[in-house]
Amino acid sequence: MTGLTKQQQAQYDEEGSVAVEGLLSDAECDRFVDHMTALFEGRKQLEGFAPRAVNERGRTHNQHNYDPLALEYLILPQLREPLRDCFRGVSFGAAAEVSDKDCEPEGIQSMYFREGSQQGRHQDQFYLPGCVSAWLAFVDVDERNGTIYVQPGSHKGRLVTKADLEAGGEFEGCEYNPAVDELARRNDTPEVPVIVSKGSVVFFDGALVHGGGQILEPGSDRHVLANHYIPYGLDAWPHRSWNRHDFDGNVRQHPAPESGES
Repeated sequence: MTGLTKQQQAQYDEEGSVAVEGLLSDAECDRFVDHMTALFEGRKQLEGFAPRAVNERGRTHNQHNYDPLALEYLILPQLREPLRDCFRGVSFGAAAEVSDKDCEPEGIQSMYFREGSQQGRHQDQFYLPGCVSAWLAFVDVDERNGTIYVQPGSHKGRLVTKADLEAGGEFEGCEYNPAVDELARRNDTPEVPVIVSKGSVVFFDGALVHGGGQILEPGSDRHVLANHYIPYGLDAWPHRSWNRHDFDGNVRQHPAPESGES
């Protein structure tokens, strides 16, 4: 498997995201779409999958925890090297040297969207510190079926944190999404839609400002799996009970802090 090209790496570093076309085969795309459609329509049952009303399209969260196929797609082999490239150059705290092992991606979250989210502006690292996302497009995605909009280069700016929203913080008294709206306004950079073809994967930095766009054709499908990863060498990880899945099929949890540590 190959990683990002020099041009793709340069785009990722500069803009905070890059789309890699053809990383998924048509068969891989159709397999997951058929699986999810059967679940939503009740033609297939899966323990842990919450029943849906006939007209409910919705999404799933962390389906890889109970669905072997979702776990398989969290650690698809062709995602590994591009993710390693995304993690190269990141800070690992006090570590003097960063090894190849430190940059190994570990899957920690998955979110499936049957249709566009129209979610407000946000930064994934507010919820998942140190993360990078791989956004798997199982169909063609554009403004018609509700793509996401990104603010290129915003990953180089500040990250809105929970402390910013608390007393004495820069956005004290403000809800999270409006705070990111204000951050986007200050960045003063045009937002652009992510337009990709079936089988593309978009990798983007967890500090990148982005959000779900309006669905121009309500009811249209936008089958996407948004996976999130952190590097093996990341120690400052708050969700210590979460499973960390590497691309060799190993599972671990972050070691609990020693007595006296916060």
